[in-house]
Amino acid sequence: MRRLCVYLLYDRQSIIDDYIGYFLGSMRPLADTIAVVCNMPQIRKGLHNLADYADHIFYRENKGLDAGGFKDALCTFLGWEKIREYDELILANDSFYGPFEDIKKIFTEMESRSLDFWGLMKRGPGEYGTTGKDPEHILSFFCVFQSPLLHSEEFRSYWEAMPYYRDYMSAVKEYERRLTSHFAALGYTYDAYADTAPNETRNRKNQFFQCDYLSYEMLSKRKFPFLKRKQMAYNTLYAQTQENPILSLTYIEQNTDYDVNLIWKNLIRTQNHTELQRSLGLQYILEDAEVKKHSRVLLCVRTEWKNAADMVCEYLEKVRDTCEIWIISGSEGVAGSYRAQGFEALVSQKTDIEILQEIDTERYSYICLIHDTDVSSDQLPSCTGKSYFFNIWENLIRNASYVSAVAKLLEEKPYIGMLLHPVPVFSIFTGKLGFEWREHWDEVQKDVEELGLEAVLSRRIPPVHITDNFWIKAEVIQAWKERFPALGKADKMTKKNIRYLWTYLVQDAGRLTGIVESAFYASLNEPNYQYYLRTFLEWFTQRYGPHGYLHEFEEIFHVQEAVDVCREKHEKWYVYGTGEIAEKCFRWLKDADGFVVSDGQPKKQEFHGKPVLYLSELVEEDVGIVLCLSSENQEPVAELLEEKGRKNYYPIY
Repeated sequence: MRRLCVYLLYDRQSIIDDYIGYFLGSMRPLADTIAVVCNMPQIRKGLHNLADYADHIFYRENKGLDAGGFKDALCTFLGWEKIREYDELILANDSFYGPFEDIKKIFTEMESRSLDFWGLMKRGPGEYGTTGKDPEHILSFFCVFQSPLLHSEEFRSYWEAMPYYRDYMSAVKEYERRLTSHFAALGYTYDAYADTAPNETRNRKNQFFQCDYLSYEMLSKRKFPFLKRKQMAYNTLYAQTQENPILSLTYIEQNTDYDVNLIWKNLIRTQNHTELQRSLGLQYILEDAEVKKHSRVLLCVRTEWKNAADMVCEYLEKVRDTCEIWIISGSEGVAGSYRAQGFEALVSQKTDIEILQEIDTERYSYICLIHDTDVSSDQLPSCTGKSYFFNIWENLIRNASYVSAVAKLLEEKPYIGMLLHPVPVFSIFTGKLGFEWREHWDEVQKDVEELGLEAVLSRRIPPVHITDNFWIKAEVIQAWKERFPALGKADKMTKKNIRYLWTYLVQDAGRLTGIVESAFYASLNEPNYQYYLRTFLEWFTQRYGPHGYLHEFEEIFHVQEAVDVCREKHEKWYVYGTGEIAEKCFRWLKDADGFVVSDGQPKKQEFHGKPVLYLSELVEEDVGIVLCLSSENQEPVAELLEEKGRKNYYPIY
């Protein structure tokens, strides 16, 4: 049997990670020919992961997304004369890690079933809000077509007639969810390798993508030999909690020969670290450990407030025999208050980043940078200032045995580069849980670009925490030294916004950011989170009506916000989209002059009595447009509007 494997990939940074090389290497003994389609113009790093295994590498713009890449591979790059030379075609993309078992066994089993086409997993008939009913279908990240279908005129005409889908949801609905039923209706047989039957249901609204939401069960019990990338960071708590990603990683590490570091390396580089911190449970609650002398642990204390000296010294007394301590102050008077209590203290005006970059990273492995706080009642009641102080010091250097526990954790977690104290959720800090992120977004984004950081940030998602108090590994500091030899001295922007940049600097160094807290503090903090959650959800329900999911409240809130801004700036305004979000939020959209959809999309004449226009039919120029679209579809529509010179649009994500 002659097999052709077409592998499609896309990477925003034009980097090919090693997990891709591993997959192509596993396919090399099976495939007579491997053709790789890169939906990007070039590769900056990692070309060997393709060149070592691929017979052909094609480059193209990301036109039509995955479906467009496969279409061009079959119809243009290879051509149908070449396709006829093969008995089997494999279409796969880069959206998964693995395989975690011998992939030859999968092909042997599936070919014994005498199918015309098959995949690794299928989803039963489902219903998605207002998008209608979707048929059972094989998930498109891995599909195999046998010769009766592969060599048919129906197969060729299917790909030749396929349009280049402009947005993600159109490709999903028209390509992924329809391919299976299209060929099944022509009499071709299909099946999937993984066993999804135990979680299937006749209730179409309760169907879900089992590889996303039950990845651990699929790996350990249902014969699914891969792990989907998207669900590792993107978790809206829509259908379940986030136990599956971390259980899956643990299972892979403990029960397979797969190097789990291939996964960590890609996740760290490509995903938003705030989402990873939450989805992968990078919040460590520590009990005290056996006290050890740590010659490679440095405690760097920045002092500013003389009124905090006694509280600082109480903590330092607990750990002074465990690790080396530097006390650095910008004031001789403050430094003197520490000398009076038996501690050495230096006076320096250097910034935190300058001090960190001067640390001998061969001598020290783990560094805790920690600041004092104002514990008087001049700016806040002293009880509030002291509670904030406690939040920092209790969770970073509680005592000698706790420092040992932190050092042990950092040693056992090679992918963790920084540990922060928990976000305070009391007093004035409650209102700062968003860290004023939107106000700082433009400046921070500019800093990240000017520094050339390989980091993922989002206007919607603040960093893990905004603080100058943390544990950090020396290897991360060393990476900064090599990349930015004069970061603290030369970059005024970094001095100004450094508190917002720590997470992104750590990501650029190839490590993750987590949160650490003592078991005692966690026992106090957890009830506070529960109290706020109940309180806020009650208020949201009173304001926006009853909804079952947090993301529904988020969508409604952002729609109302976008509408308010748009209505204030424009006498006439329209809504882009007539889907589930527009349906759910119509209460805030009913004053719009009309609704707009992309050219070529199916549409009704009216939506709740309002006219529905194709974009080409919207001739008025000085009008506002609220983008009532999913996060996946918002970006391509925004690009389309920009192309047409329409700048007055207002996104909800």
